[in-house]
Amino acid sequence: MGRLFGIYEAEVPRIKILEGAINKKAVEELHMFPEKPSISAVHWEKIKAFYLAEAPEALDQTLWEESKIGHLEGFEMVEPKENGKLQNITFLKTDSNLKGIYVGGASGERGSLAILNNDNRISQMIPLPSAPTDVAFGKDELSITLAGSLRLSPGKNKFGDLITLFRNPGDLQYSSFRKFLSQLNRPVQTVFEDINGNGLTDILIAEFGYYTGALTLFQNTGKPEQPYKKTTLKNVSGAIHTDVQDMNGDGKKDIITLFAQGDEGISIFYNEGEGQFKEERVLRFPPTYGSVSFDLVDFNQDGHLDILYGNGDNGDYPPISKPYHGLRIFENDGENNFKQVYFFPMNGVNKCAAADFDQDGQLEIVAVAYFPDFDLPGRQDFVYLKQEAPYAYQPQVLKTKLDARWITFEIGDIDKDGDLDLLLGSNGKYDNKANPSEKLKKLNGPLLILKNLKTQK
Repeated sequence: MGRLFGIYEAEVPRIKILEGAINKKAVEELHMFPEKPSISAVHWEKIKAFYLAEAPEALDQTLWEESKIGHLEGFEMVEPKENGKLQNITFLKTDSNLKGIYVGGASGERGSLAILNNDNRISQMIPLPSAPTDVAFGKDELSITLAGSLRLSPGKNKFGDLITLFRNPGDLQYSSFRKFLSQLNRPVQTVFEDINGNGLTDILIAEFGYYTGALTLFQNTGKPEQPYKKTTLKNVSGAIHTDVQDMNGDGKKDIITLFAQGDEGISIFYNEGEGQFKEERVLRFPPTYGSVSFDLVDFNQDGHLDILYGNGDNGDYPPISKPYHGLRIFENDGENNFKQVYFFPMNGVNKCAAADFDQDGQLEIVAVAYFPDFDLPGRQDFVYLKQEAPYAYQPQVLKTKLDARWITFEIGDIDKDGDLDLLLGSNGKYDNKANPSEKLKKLNGPLLILKNLKTQK
């Protein structure tokens, strides 16, 4: 906090902080870290004294009641045969038209995209200059979002890119590429959709960044001399997930985005036509929450989209378990006013989503935690919440304890049998501190398929 006021530690001077920026020039122009203190030493000491006095000595642990936790039913664990060839996973995605699994991976500063065919074998492994965070599908092209630097370090941070891979019609292999956008601040998601309603595909990019970032819309003009018009919807870091829906029923597509970092919350950017948008912050969270994920779903089937929200980022500092990490449902009153109606505690949540897996007309919830409390005796890195009544769920976990440290998942009909399956992606190994003598089943690689057995009954 002191650095934002121009107050620096003796061992961390201002110049060293600037070296950690992805875009040093932009940080300088924003005067984010003043050269001279902007408040007096007396006021700074009062601020520090306030936090030291008000901060609790310790936080309560998030403990699941073991008697209420069941084992996951109705799914079969399947490990792809070439799993060992995959890198640590950065994203998972499926496409019903292309009939494949797309696995983003990272090893050090380099990345890869593995494409698995219908037999879950690798049909192509594409090396990439940095870790991919998203992919979008075209008939004979793939648009890939590259993060640049995933792990930031002074003087070594790279910008992210948006590139397109091409293949010749009829070919299975992608053989050429073109860089579409560069100098992006750690982009984490790219949405391709006709947002302005002119029949052309626009590009929406969430740049999570670090000191600097943005939510940026490139509106497709259809004009060869200027094909895209850039509109910065919000010039702040922390845009971590975005969706496009008509939230007020006016027939125009709005943009819903979750922001993390210092000012956490969910905003709706209402589409006012002619390329204009108006932001409304509909939810705001404390800066300690660690917002990571949301899903727009109609839980109570009243025709209005509710919000499933997950918070559990614990990666900035030495992880401390936080009782407010977990999953929340915010119900929409029909006017985009959201009220919390459900909370499930879960340390270190990294992603959450809802879907009807058992085809009973009710939504189940899935979540993974990349920062679980490794010191607790029970695993809290995966949960499947089976709905028993409105906003009442029975939690289920994997019966087999694996050495995988889950970072993401994907929902889709992987085996094309008419029900939804689950893909779990791992980035690293599970640190079994609580029960070091307990044997964990070793995965041959970072990908696990949970095959839904619903249609086989």
